[in-house]
Amino acid sequence: MFNFLQQPCPRVLQTLFVLLFCAPCLAGRPMAVDDANVDDVGTGHVETWYARQSGNSHNVTVAPGYGLADGIEIDAALSRADGAQVKSAVQAKFLFTESNKAGCNLAGVIGLGHGEEGNSPYLNGIVTCNMTDGAAHFNLGAQHPAAGGTLRTWGVSYEHEFGAATGHVEYFGQQQDKPTAQFGLRSEVAKNIQLDGTLGRSAGETLYSLGMKFMF
Repeated sequence: MFNFLQQPCPRVLQTLFVLLFCAPCLAGRPMAVDDANVDDVGTGHVETWYARQSGNSHNVTVAPGYGLADGIEIDAALSRADGAQVKSAVQAKFLFTESNKAGCNLAGVIGLGHGEEGNSPYLNGIVTCNMTDGAAHFNLGAQHPAAGGTLRTWGVSYEHEFGAATGHVEYFGQQQDKPTAQFGLRSEVAKNIQLDGTLGRSAGETLYSLGMKFMF
């Protein structure tokens, strides 16, 4: 991959904020804030989860992903809430740096969502900084809903391993909406099978999700 990231993390964050934007991208379960990791070439995953979202909306989602080439992952999602029309999204995720397990990595996403009101393109910029005691993730970006103007989005998260499980906390939001604070936990319960969940609050409502990830 590109030899782009041979500089301190603060410089990387500054570069990201100037060049890229974040959107409601397909983050790896159970986080809503995306990380800079991509699937290895020829490997993939299928995620599925049930969620209670704002407004007492109940949602079921299936989201496959695949490592198409070195540093390039393609993802898709199908989602349905309370008998409404199925919504979909497709995206490509690019790792712009050599994978660095002891420093910062930079990635970007370009995607297109589709719902009852039409198409919603989005861009997504991601910085992941790996440290000895965990990893921090930073998202910044924008989406353009079919029914309105461009909306800014953002998110920050931190994850830490606790033995066989990994926990995270995150805070994220979108322009014109109340932000969400939540925490989650994931664990590989069998070879290539992960169970996970989240619990959060937004605009005075309790939100949660339960999911499973199969890796191949």
